[in-house]
Amino acid sequence: MYKVSLYIDGQRADLFEDENIEITLTTQNVKDISKVFGDYSNGFTLPASATNNAIFKHYYNVDVLGGFTANLRSDSFIEVNNNVFKQGVLELEEVQMKQGEPYAYSVSFYSNTTALKDLFGEDTLNDLDLSAQDHAYNDENIEVGINNYVDNTGNAIIYPMITPVTRWYYDSQGSHGDGNIHFHNDPSHGVFYYDLKPAIKLQKIVDAIEAKYGIEFQSDFFASADFGKLFMWCHRRAGYMFKDQPNGFLPQVINFTFNSTGDYNLTTQKYTVTAAQEADLRVRYTLNSTASYKIDVFINDELFSSRSHSGNISNETITLGERAIGDTIQFRLSVPDDWDASVVSINTTTFYLEYNDGASWQEADTVGRLASQSITSEVVIADQMPEQKVSDFIGSLVRAFNLVVVPTAPSKYDIEPLDTWYSEGTTRDITQYVDTEESNVKKAPLYRRISFKYNETEAILGEQYRLQNDIGYGDLRADFTFDGEEFEVEAGFDHMLFERLTDIYENGVGLTEINVGQCITRELEPYIGQPIIFYAAGNLRIQLSNHWSYTNMSGNAIQKQDMWLIGNVNNNTAETVTQTLNFGTEIDPYLLQGFSQGLYSTYWKDYITDLYDASRRVFTFKAHLPLGVMLDLRNNDKLTILERNYIINSIKLNLTTGEASLELLNDV
Repeated sequence: MYKVSLYIDGQRADLFEDENIEITLTTQNVKDISKVFGDYSNGFTLPASATNNAIFKHYYNVDVLGGFTANLRSDSFIEVNNNVFKQGVLELEEVQMKQGEPYAYSVSFYSNTTALKDLFGEDTLNDLDLSAQDHAYNDENIEVGINNYVDNTGNAIIYPMITPVTRWYYDSQGSHGDGNIHFHNDPSHGVFYYDLKPAIKLQKIVDAIEAKYGIEFQSDFFASADFGKLFMWCHRRAGYMFKDQPNGFLPQVINFTFNSTGDYNLTTQKYTVTAAQEADLRVRYTLNSTASYKIDVFINDELFSSRSHSGNISNETITLGERAIGDTIQFRLSVPDDWDASVVSINTTTFYLEYNDGASWQEADTVGRLASQSITSEVVIADQMPEQKVSDFIGSLVRAFNLVVVPTAPSKYDIEPLDTWYSEGTTRDITQYVDTEESNVKKAPLYRRISFKYNETEAILGEQYRLQNDIGYGDLRADFTFDGEEFEVEAGFDHMLFERLTDIYENGVGLTEINVGQCITRELEPYIGQPIIFYAAGNLRIQLSNHWSYTNMSGNAIQKQDMWLIGNVNNNTAETVTQTLNFGTEIDPYLLQGFSQGLYSTYWKDYITDLYDASRRVFTFKAHLPLGVMLDLRNNDKLTILERNYIINSIKLNLTTGEASLELLNDV
């Protein structure tokens, strides 16, 4: 018999003397191959002792204020003979009452894999601190990001050629219509700066998750060069990032640098009405600008009037009405309703406050003068992140790349592909501890069809492909010739079918070197969908005959030849491709050939092939494990019994007695 101790939030709990605590050890189970499991208990009871009542803060008593929060799991760990066996969380299920008094607490223990999900809660990607990747929204950063990393963002931000609104095409001789991105030295068509949204490297999202939750992912996979090429498009809203969006811009207080009287408060930039100006008031202003903008008047910190302008304004007036002593008046610069996040500047500005004496308007004060003031926009990456829970982001990576998540220490987790994780295990001969006289052998619970898929996209090319082929681009169905249920492994991302544009002019050059994404529906409407991830596989240098047009914030058409190669392959030449984001083999639209190095063949095939091997069986044994084996055993270990090797499907282990029920898969 072993001595078992349970600690809850650092306090040692009392146990029933005859209570058996059983832990089920499992990581990935043939009964549900799309999920990564964590160790858990089958539930056990704790006595309602004075110690435990204090730990659970008399949860049975609803009148106790500030009591135990049962809907949150508590940090916990289990010791066996004073050796830490497992760390995790404890959940209070119920309190058993007898004759009106508490008798026992029913609880369940879960490993730190479950604790990780609790830690993430309902948080979404925009709750992460990604401020190191924030940057000014200007010509320089956008143009750099088209074919390189945006400066000062830690090699994390690019501007991929994905359109969120307009259907792009290429016509070297045709009209200068909307969507034609061929360079005609005409700023009215092509790729506009406001078409482009940033994308962030997945590694930076993972880093931000570690920082927010105080955890560490020990993962060669996350640190790999291929994972470092993966990006998520910052596509939070259908349509443009700023243009035509209710962007929540707050009017900017006009920061006057000169005033002619002492009544105007330069600290708060508010004019306070005095007895001398208690009358009908108006403001008269003159300013110079080359932009479209609005002048907003706030009275007592509430918007009173808004006036839209374009260009220079001379002696414009806004009537303020009859004001009371103590009213405050403030002038703010705002953006037009269709603002596209371009720079808005005003200069050489003078504001006069005037009152009506019954006969005419008289100047009360020269309120203020301004040399110049500008509104510029910043791209706050967290504000642009797709609406996805942090737990769903990690879960989608786990399902796509067949990863396992294994807690190794408080706040530390190994995350590796399943095959890699198994290769790191130890082979242990436990024959002497196993009852080899009796065992059961049965078939694995297999499925007649396993589907590997992404979200069912409505983006134009992806939906067309699915309707024509009855399966999404990049998805894979594996069918087997026996009875069984269907099973789906679905990653919570959209999978974009990118497009290599063709010059549609009948005597043109045919296929161009321009590779783009089209995030619009077949009805040519903006599309949002699930988060889109892709490889930035390298830089494309487009030959001059395929030059394309980019219109910057100043309204200039610029001839472009460079861009990122974005897509579902990890390199920009066919001979160097070693990985794709497709589950199966698909023709890459840029490299124009199929690649077999998909997610299934790289991360899933060995596991599924072994699972469906004709010789694969599920074996169950009874064993009695000594403490040393219990403490050293890892779920990726291979167990040798009578010279045959097995991998662990699950082990139900009684910590008090060392008795174990082993559910094993023969190693094939």
